[in-house]
Order: sequence, then structure tokens, then C-alpha cells
Amino acid sequence: MTRRTGLTALAVCAVAATAASGCGSEKTQNPTTAPTVSLWVNATTQDYRQVAAGAKLALAEAEGRAGTFRVNYAGRQVSGDPALATKDALSNARTSLRDTQVSAVVTALGDQQAKSAITLLNSAGISAVALGDGALKTLTCDAASDVNPSGHPTTIVVEDAPVPGSFRTSFQDRLGFAPTSEAYRSYQGVKSVLSSLAANGVATDDTPPRLDREALAAQLTAAHGGC
Repeated sequence: MTRRTGLTALAVCAVAATAASGCGSEKTQNPTTAPTVSLWVNATTQDYRQVAAGAKLALAEAEGRAGTFRVNYAGRQVSGDPALATKDALSNARTSLRDTQVSAVVTALGDQQAKSAITLLNSAGISAVALGDGALKTLTCDAASDVNPSGHPTTIVVEDAPVPGSFRTSFQDRLGFAPTSEAYRSYQGVKSVLSSLAANGVATDDTPPRLDREALAAQLTAAHGGC
């Protein structure tokens, strides 16, 4: 069973007084005139705490803002039972698609579950950050691959890497537990999304501005895809 959760929200929100922007799995109650978008996390039960913490830390450091946008956090877990994992991953992806404010989805899933979720998100033009390996990166970079039914990439893959000592120390001092590679990669991926949201052309010229999802995907993959 999937469940929407705000685990680690209090810990990350303590990072800064303004960290309530973008913390928790529900929309913040603070009034604002800024256009609001959502950032979703879709991760396995065993990795969710770390992935969510990395994402929320990046949001807290940005004070819940990216360019003209206010960014809210939302997350759902995927069952650790292989018999349910793919169904959960697709259900969670569909839930994020029903969010009219969705900007991007961070996935930390098994190989098959990640491919299924990425394919669904790509078909709707939604940007994604996948914690994956080189093989998944090669696949998502190929505009003609099955995971890109839209005909163009919308996903960046953050591959495994050692956690820098400075990040490990800062993370543990702020949150009280040690980060894994998943936390660091989620942090990196969310920073990439935030910088892409702030890029020229991603917010429309409407009043108020709106998110141009196609422009966001193009900016994210061009600047951070490494294809």
C-alpha cells in the first residue's frame, strides 16, 4: 500500500526559520502571492526517509523558492514487496499527475518501477529526477527509447557517488542522523530542479506567471542531464 507522508518534515523545517516553505506533504498555510508548484518524491519504504530528507534540505536551503515560484513538497512511499512495487510506483506517478501544480517528481525506485514511472511521467511532459545507474541514464537520454513516449527526454538520472564529508557533517548536524548516498543524490537532484525552475522562460509572461512544463523539462535535461 502507498501512503502520502511528511516524514522528516519537522527535522528539516528546523534548518531555518523560513523552511516551512516547501516542507511537509501538504500545501503550506502561509499566504503568498507567488505562483506555487509542487515537488514530489516517489521512493521505496526503505529509502524514503533519506530521499525525503535530502529533498527537503535542498528546499529549506532555498527557503522554499525557485525564481518566481514557491515550491511545496509532497511525497509517497512505494511498497518494499516486489509484488506490489510496480503497481505502487505507477499509482504514485498518477497521483502526482493529478496535482495541477506538479513541477517535477523525484524517484528512488527499483529498475522496473523507475522505468514504469518515468514512462508515465514523460508521456505527460512532467520532469523527473531518477536516482539510478548508468544504464538508466543511457535509456532516459535516448529520445527514441520506450521510456520517452513523448519523443524527447524529460528525466535526469543522478548516479551513485560517495557522500562528501562536508555534506555528511552538515546533514547530520542539522537532522541528527547520517545521510546515505540516496539522501545526497536526492539533494543534488532537487537543487537541479530548483535552478531549472529559476531559469529564464520557465515561468510564462502571464499574470500571474505559470509554469511552462515543456520549458522546465528542456532546461533540466539540457543543464543537468549529462546526455
